[in-house]
Amino acid sequence: MRMNAPIERRAGVQPFMARRILLDKIEEKIRATSMEPVAISAIIWHKCQVRDFLCMKLSRNIVLLLCAAVVTITSIGMNSFSLFLKPIEAGFGWSRTMVTVPYMFGMLGWGVGGVLFGKLADDFGARRIILGGILLMAAGFVGMSFSQNLWQLSLWYGVMVGLAKGACGLVIISLLVAKHYDAKNRGLAVSVIQTASPLSPLFFTPVLYFLINTFDWRAAALASGVLLMTVALPLAWLGARDPDDVVTSRHNRAAWGNCLPYLRDRSMLLMFAARFSCGVALFQSVHLVAIGLSKGFDQATGAIAVGVFGGAAAVSALFFGWLSDRYGRARVLALTYLVRGLGTLVLALDMPNEIIFYAVVALAMGPTFGTIAVQNVMFYEIAGPRMAGVILGLSFIVHQIGSAGGPIFASIAFDMTGSYDGFMMAMGVILLASAVLIYCSINSDTRLPDPVLGRKAEQATIS
Repeated sequence: MRMNAPIERRAGVQPFMARRILLDKIEEKIRATSMEPVAISAIIWHKCQVRDFLCMKLSRNIVLLLCAAVVTITSIGMNSFSLFLKPIEAGFGWSRTMVTVPYMFGMLGWGVGGVLFGKLADDFGARRIILGGILLMAAGFVGMSFSQNLWQLSLWYGVMVGLAKGACGLVIISLLVAKHYDAKNRGLAVSVIQTASPLSPLFFTPVLYFLINTFDWRAAALASGVLLMTVALPLAWLGARDPDDVVTSRHNRAAWGNCLPYLRDRSMLLMFAARFSCGVALFQSVHLVAIGLSKGFDQATGAIAVGVFGGAAAVSALFFGWLSDRYGRARVLALTYLVRGLGTLVLALDMPNEIIFYAVVALAMGPTFGTIAVQNVMFYEIAGPRMAGVILGLSFIVHQIGSAGGPIFASIAFDMTGSYDGFMMAMGVILLASAVLIYCSINSDTRLPDPVLGRKAEQATIS
């Protein structure tokens, strides 16, 4: 046994005994110093109170709320880019396609980070992954504020913020929350996490819009980094806690090869295909302000539309998560794609006024995070807790390839035609096709067998 391990971790030593031993040692040191006993006692009491506060057991609902607050802040990593799009384009004199390149790298980084950090979360727990991701994202935003060219912007925002989203974004925190809840409440709980992401623009769009217009986009990027360090990190330190029963020993960790049977399953492949179409459709969130401008509205209307999208997405995520707990995951997932497809077709038409534009944005984009929430729960339940992190991560690579390509293809279509309407018509048809495939082909009760892990896997290979 390691003698330098914390006292309370040693075999046979209860926490109150560990504290008694610790206080006895401190008392011996007090006698050897000239400090006032009252002052030293105050220091000891303060440290014990802080330690008790950080180590106390939180209810699963408190963990859920704190994690939702963390995701609300970390979601500025991607949800805010539509506000940065036009100022960066004007500041550097780039084309619409060129200014979208950092976002493309961010989407790809998010996908790669989802797989890498998902596997690490399966093996070591989600808490330390989330904390590290917040630090990485904060560094990325600070670096973005000092970027002077395309490669620097792609590195700081695209690579660093993108990778960080895979560590402290929806994938890992949804995984953590899913482990705290049973099946009959899991859909709604994960949907609460999904509401945090669309609520991010609702809370932070006005602030970022003010900073960009009063100062510039660099000030807004720097403020985002400060917010992550001073608010998101303490909240995650307190609330991002794995359940007590998820500690995985070295011999029970799944190897990368254990995910191959999941990738051969027909239901899983259809889920991946649907997730790709969901990712492509997210071009609407990146170009939403620009879509408003192309419809003849001003930039303020586009900024309000971003907030409308956030509010509608939060409400619909809760609604579709609640429905999935009661009427089946696959049926409700198909419904989200159906609504999004119909809304996107309508969004391709001319908008007579701002109110109609806001309503169509809510219809076309509102169910997005309901889609993601139900899909995340389905992936978790199909794969099981031992492989859920890496499978969710792999699904997000597919999603983020679509999310990276969608804005680029939409930008190319806009540069060639001066309009987003043709691309949105095609996207609406793809979303409707995804709804039909899910409804006709996927069974909500599908559950693949758990992988053979650790020493058992070695024995099976030898035999």
